[in-house]
Amino acid sequence: MTSTQIFWAHISRLAENGILFDAVVNIALLQEMKSAFGKREGEYSRLVSKSSNKLLNSLWEKKRIPEDGWPEPTLELFLSWLACHDTNNRVDMVSIGAGEREGRVVAPIVRRLHCNMTHGVGRSGSLLEVQPKALGSSMLACLANEFALNAMQLLGLTTCKACLVVPMCTGMSLSLCMTSFRKTRPRAKYVIWTRIDQKSSLKSIFHAGFEPIIVEPVRERDALVTNVEHINRLIEQRGSEILCVLSTTSCFAPRAPDNVEAIAAICRLHDVPHLINNAYGLQSEEIVRKIVAANETGRIDAFVQSLDKNFQIPVGGAIVGTFKQSAILPIAQAYPGRASGIPSRDLVLTLLHQGRRKFVESFDRQRMLFVKMRRKLVSFAEDIGECVYDVEENEISLAMTLSTIPLEKQTLFGSILFSRGISGARVLTSSHDVKNVEGCELINFGSHCSEQHGGYLNVACAVGMTEYEVDEFFVRLASVYAKFTRDMGQWMSEKSIFQPDGYGEEDD
Repeated sequence: MTSTQIFWAHISRLAENGILFDAVVNIALLQEMKSAFGKREGEYSRLVSKSSNKLLNSLWEKKRIPEDGWPEPTLELFLSWLACHDTNNRVDMVSIGAGEREGRVVAPIVRRLHCNMTHGVGRSGSLLEVQPKALGSSMLACLANEFALNAMQLLGLTTCKACLVVPMCTGMSLSLCMTSFRKTRPRAKYVIWTRIDQKSSLKSIFHAGFEPIIVEPVRERDALVTNVEHINRLIEQRGSEILCVLSTTSCFAPRAPDNVEAIAAICRLHDVPHLINNAYGLQSEEIVRKIVAANETGRIDAFVQSLDKNFQIPVGGAIVGTFKQSAILPIAQAYPGRASGIPSRDLVLTLLHQGRRKFVESFDRQRMLFVKMRRKLVSFAEDIGECVYDVEENEISLAMTLSTIPLEKQTLFGSILFSRGISGARVLTSSHDVKNVEGCELINFGSHCSEQHGGYLNVACAVGMTEYEVDEFFVRLASVYAKFTRDMGQWMSEKSIFQPDGYGEEDD
């Protein structure tokens, strides 16, 4: 049977099925559409393709956050472009995976969630090594590190020389840094830790195989500040047994950021590494200024910040920053195995979505709203006979005394705030109780020191908070406080924490 006979046989079958007319119409439309594509349309098509390729190639060449954000379709094009570089997504041939890990994913939804990039980043030797069969994923990891460095410099850390996006939380990333210090401090057993009552930083020391020497802060008017003299004495006494000093910048008031400038000077004098837990410190101009100044006059080996707290992406990643390019390599090499590329992907997509302009604006907005929150909290405190701790260097967290609420009722007050949809705020009561964290006994845990106090409310204004949230917070706080103090003695038990009488939504 000739091709002509085959064609007419096909037409006959269409006629028998009653769809001949539709087929003829479709053929006619296709011919008409084809003829409509002339030279002008072809040139426009080539222009669009050329423009897209130029945009992607320019991004890869410059490796900088664009001034303005990209629209969603462009982000999807970018991901597809990267994914095509991985061997499991090749379109020019069918790739045969003859190894134990070849990017195979059974569930389509999982494959889509990972944008077809399933190999991860790095190699078993280092987070910075390129994976030959995952070139697209390696390109993404490289962009993430460069974007992180660009972001740091935009926020004022202009002398930062290298950044590493690590697929682990802040605490585990601190542990990774300490592990990398081990080679240069073979006799080290201890880490000097300025007390900050967050379990993750303390656990990071044990996870790295060291023991903490805890330095309690000292009171300076309202603020809890670094005991610099104690740190100096410990280094002089212990010498080579000290792995590093682990200081903290971002913290809950009345704890003030550590005096990293003084600590850096001591570490430089005694040739001891200095690691900074800068979890959400990028949001504070004062903290950024102090870190830059500390590096100029002293020693900072690395500083770690959270991805989710600073860049508004899901939990699970951190950025390690260094002031020497060579200092980042030992940290990258200390990571055992290949790593997830999800934090790198999320960071790159977020910064491409925002662009430099909106990224910087989000931090400027936080600073403006923090000033507003502090002003409104001071006013509210004065109205109810309380006061706000004056911790000038803490530009993220605030603390208001709760002396008008009996000590035994303060945690109930905090629970009611949570039940009214205020998350993140917390009430700290004073106690002589001992909290055991990995064998370390900490008195009055949560307050950052053993010193007793009358109880206080912690609130924070972090990047991403909106003006509506600030205003609504004070509406709910005032409502809850008024009802709580009025009805203070009427509850029989604290078991009614989440649904106390008189606290329904109708009271808004």
